[in-house]
This record gives sequence, C-alpha cells and structure tokens, in this order.
Amino acid sequence: MSTPISTTSTTSEQSIPTGKFKPLVSLLKHKWLALFIIIMVSMSGFLMLSKEEKPVYSTTAVLLVSPKFTPNLASERGMDLQRTEYQLYIKQQVNLITRSDVLQEALEMPNVRDNWLLPGEILNLGKMRLKQAISIKNKRGDPFMTITLIGNKAKGLDIVLNGLIDIYLKKSQAENIYDSSGRIERLEQRKNELERLISKNREHRTQIALKLGVTTFQENSSNIYDNILIETMQAHTLARRQRVEAETRLATLTQKQSGSQTMLDILVNEMVANDSVLRSFQTKLTDRRTELLTQMLGLTPKHPSRRRAEKEMAKIDRDIEQATNKLFKEIYNRLLEKAKAEIYQAQSIEQALAAELKTQRQQANHYATLYNKALLLSQEMNRSERQLEKIYNRIDFLNTEASAPGFVRLDTPAKQPSSPLKGKRQKMLLMLVVVALGLGIGTPILIDMLDRRIHTPGEVHKMLGFPPLAWILERHDLKTEQFANDYLRRMALALERDWHSHKTTTFVLTSVKPGGGTTTLILELANLLSELGVRTLALELNAFKHDDRYKGASPYNSLTTLLNQDSPLSSPEALVIPATADLPDRLPIGETSKRYVTTYGKLRPVIEQLNAHYDLILLDTPPLLLSSDAELLGKIAGGVLLVVEAGAITPGELKRAAQLLERLNPPVVGSVLNRVKVFRGGGYFAKLLKEYEQGSKIRRGWIKRFLWH
Repeated sequence: MSTPISTTSTTSEQSIPTGKFKPLVSLLKHKWLALFIIIMVSMSGFLMLSKEEKPVYSTTAVLLVSPKFTPNLASERGMDLQRTEYQLYIKQQVNLITRSDVLQEALEMPNVRDNWLLPGEILNLGKMRLKQAISIKNKRGDPFMTITLIGNKAKGLDIVLNGLIDIYLKKSQAENIYDSSGRIERLEQRKNELERLISKNREHRTQIALKLGVTTFQENSSNIYDNILIETMQAHTLARRQRVEAETRLATLTQKQSGSQTMLDILVNEMVANDSVLRSFQTKLTDRRTELLTQMLGLTPKHPSRRRAEKEMAKIDRDIEQATNKLFKEIYNRLLEKAKAEIYQAQSIEQALAAELKTQRQQANHYATLYNKALLLSQEMNRSERQLEKIYNRIDFLNTEASAPGFVRLDTPAKQPSSPLKGKRQKMLLMLVVVALGLGIGTPILIDMLDRRIHTPGEVHKMLGFPPLAWILERHDLKTEQFANDYLRRMALALERDWHSHKTTTFVLTSVKPGGGTTTLILELANLLSELGVRTLALELNAFKHDDRYKGASPYNSLTTLLNQDSPLSSPEALVIPATADLPDRLPIGETSKRYVTTYGKLRPVIEQLNAHYDLILLDTPPLLLSSDAELLGKIAGGVLLVVEAGAITPGELKRAAQLLERLNPPVVGSVLNRVKVFRGGGYFAKLLKEYEQGSKIRRGWIKRFLWH
C-alpha cells in the first residue's frame, strides 16, 4: 500500500467539517441572486395587492357536537362516544358539511340559490365556490364547531349558511344518528332473505327426516345403523374365524403324521375298529371259521371235506376284509365330505355376511351424510334466526328513536354581517414579506446544499482516507497571496523531508481534470525548494497542453530532442533552461506531433542522468482522468501528488482518480487541494486567514463566551 506524504498540517486542520450548511456564507456568496428573488417576489405581490380590494363579509354559525345523547327508550341508557371515536366523529361531520350532495341540496333551495348564485352562474360552479368559501374550525377537546361563510355581499349570507346547516343536520340525522329510509329498506330486504332461507332449509330438513325415519336431529346422537353395522362386523369376524378353523381341521386330517398314514386314516381305523356291526359280523364269521377248523382236524389235505372247509375259510377271510374295507371307505368319505361341507358352509356364511356388511356400511354412510346435512341445516337455521331477531330489534329500535335529540345540534345560527372584514390586506402583505424573505434566503442555501463539488480538505480526507499534503487558498489579494505562499512553503518542506527520509528524488504532479493549476504549483515549488538548498528541476511531460513558461530561447532545448535522438546525450542537463528571477531550472517537452509522450524507452535513463545533477525532479504531467501519460509516468516516479481543484471536482471524479492511483501503487502518494475559496460570513478558512493577518487568536463573541464560557 502507498505511504502518504507527511504533512505539517495541524490537528485542527484535519478536523475541518465537511458539511456545507452555512447559511450566512451561502447568502453572501449568492447575495445578488437572493436580492433579485426578494425584489421580484415583492414586486409581484405588490402588483397583486395594489389592485382595488373588494369588501369581504363573513357570517358564523356554531354547532354543538355532544359526545353523548339519551335515547327515547326508557329501558336504554344514553349512548356515549369515547374520546377517539369522538374526534373521528367530528372529522366525519366536517367532511359531511362540505360534501357534494349536501351542497347540491342546499343550492336547490330557492332562498339559498337566490342569495348565492351569481347572475348566469351554473349550479356546479356555484357549488365549487360555496365549498371554497366555507371554513370550519374545531379545537381539540372543544364540543363546539364553528362554521364561517365568506362572501362579497352581506345580504343573504346568513340565509345561505343557515340553509346549508339545515340540510347538513338532516343528513347527519338520517345517516349517522338514527337511520335513513335506504338503510331501513336494506334491513327489510335482509329480513326477507333470511326468512326465505329459513323456510327453504326447514323444508329440506323435513324431507331428510322422512327419508331417515327420525323426528329430531341432535348433536352427538348415535346413528341407528351403527349398532347394526357393529353386530354385522362381529358376525363376519366370527364366520371368518370358523372358516379358518374348518380349513385348518381339513388340512390337519389330510396331513401325513407318521409313515404313510394321515390323521384321517388313523381316525377312520379307530372308528372301524369300534364299529359294533362290523364286530358282530366278524364274530359270526370267526365262530364259523373255528367250526371249520375243528372239522378239519384229522382230515388229510386231499380229503374232499377238508378242501370244502378251506374254501369256506378263505371266503370267510375275504368277506371280513371286504366288509372292513367297505366300512373304512364309507367312514373315510363321510368324514372327508363332512369337513369339506363345514368349510363350504363357513365360506358361504362369510361371503353372505361380507355382502351384508358392505350394504350396511353404504346405508350407514348415507344415513350419516343425510343426518349431518340435517344438522348443518339446523345450525344455519339457528344462525339465521338469531340474525333475524337482531334485525327485528334494530328496526324496532330505530323506529322508536326517530325523535331522539342526537349528537349534533345547532347552538348559534348565522346572522347577517353588518360590516366587512378588516386586516386582510395587512395579512397578505405580511405573508408576502415572509415568502419573499424565505425564497431569497432559502434559494442560496439550497443551491449550496445541492452542490456536490469538493470545497474543503475535510472532504478530500474523507474520500481518499488521508489528509491532503497542503491546501492552497485562491489568491486574489495580498493577504491570500501571502497565506498561500506560506502553505506552499510548508508543502516544499514536506517534500524536502520526504527526500531526506525516503530518498524520493522524483515526484509526479497531476491534476484530476484540466485547469487544476499543476504547472503553477510545480514552478513555485521548484523555486521554494531551490531556496531551501534542494537542487530542483521542473520537467514538463504534458504533451496534452504545453505551457509557455517552460519555453527557452532555443526550441531544440527540450525533452523531445533527447527522446528522438538515436542515442541519448551524454549530458542531458545541458539542455536545461537556467533559472530566472521568477522561474526555476526547467526542461520543456518541446514540439510534439501527438498528445502523449513517445518515450522510446529512453525516459527512465534520461531522468536517471538528470538525477545525477538535481536532488529532486518535479514531473509536470497531464490530467489523470484525460491522459494515460500520468499512469505511465507514475510508475517511473518515486511519488505522486494528486492536485484537486476546489470547487471543480466532484466526489465521483476524485474516486475514479483514486482508483487509478491505487492501481499504480506508487511508493509515496499525496494530494493537494488547490484554489480553496474563502467566503465571507464565517467558516474555518476565513477565521484562519484573519488570525494569520492579525497574528493573534480571534476573540469569541459574547454569545459564544456566555454559552461555552
């Protein structure tokens, strides 16, 4: 980051306020403009007031706006307006008096129309003129409202105002206190709508009751289909459980347990074994077989009786087996069919109950929908009946209160004025003087407040972040010349200190915009530095605009001559123009065909050769915002001084210049506020200049001494 050049400015200089609100300074600065405005406004007003003033009359009526009134109903208390409501009510009445329809009805009255309308004047113009002629006043917290009517003739003025107040009181009574026929008609219309709605809803609810078979509809009442639905759901659950049990039993019977037998085989075998008929049949056949065995004893195998006995025994064995197998099959099929029948029965019951459950649910939903709809109709009927009751009560109340006194009443009627108003010309003259002085004083202040240009060192400090190295007053007399020379000397001393401390041998001086006084500052600083014993050279590098003060006797003694040669001179100091009584050692840029410096890469060696003969070189460069030479030369120099012309540079221009300097990032940077104006009427610069002239501190006025001791 660049290091700001140290300055000898005092702490009080750095605390200069940046505000521009200085009324006395602005007034003295633009005194002729202020005087012109005061004269023109005064002349215009005097011309208007010089015309013959017509007599003006006024009449006044007073209305009492009470915060309460007592109704006629014996059972009701008085109606009160709260504090906030009372103020709003008064504002409403003020607007009602000058409302278009009130003025229209008042002017339609023959006595009012005859006393107000001008010959040939249409009603609308007369209404506008009447509205402008009325003024209404009411002090906060005061129950009285004053109405004033101003006119050019006294006769009939009271008739116009009293007629207007009569119309207003009727309107106020009809619209704000009791009721109007229009509002009663709207209440009657609403009453009829509610009665039709109640009748329609009652008829609809009756139809629902006939469908559902109920007589009343109550909140939180149970649905008659709910119990049936619950019982059906329980029966369906039981049937599903029985079906699952039957299916489980069949699966258990047909599932193989051990070996190749199933539970059904085991169960059938047990039942076959326990069958009494089969056992009796087996017993008889077994007894016969025993007899045959007895007969076979002692018979040879070829004995005919033995063969017959063996055949009969074989038949007995076949009969027993067939009977057993037949019974086994019969019991097996019977048990299997029984289990399947139980499953089929359970499934049929479950399906029938599921269909019944679906039907019951539909009926329950339909019932609930209609029942809830009937409940909503009942609620709507109750709400409509309550509204209808309120409307009945409101209509009865308004009809009874038609003769109540109300909030607003006439306290003092208007009377015919006996003499015209006085003092109007004096008031207008006073207002004219106030307006002329206000415009004459305010316009210069506003001009300075809107002026965005930079005028003070404090503004430069605020924009750049560091105070300026020096600020030079605009020199227009001997005092400002001496004061400016003193600050130029301080600036020269600051550059000398920087030369000793940081070995800065080259400084670029560039202004923000053209005409900033850069060349004059360089020549004067070079002279002062030379007087201080610092060998200083003023080098012109401004091809944008030449300055005749750099020119010498020979046009070839210039920087352009050095840069255009094929090889640099061994001693460029030979082309330097020697100092005179008013000008220091200087080297002009010479004649150039372009508006920028063509260095050919030789400028830095030339400056280094010149530094061998001069302690300090001040480079005079073109404006920073208009030419790129300042940026180019800023990279060569050891320090950059930005010259800001007071009253000619805006904050935006200074910001752009500061951004360019920040991009260059020179080792040392500083700023100079040039041509600072001193305005009469106060301010830091005027005070400092006066102290410089007197050589002592200015004594404060008695007001400041009294306030701040």
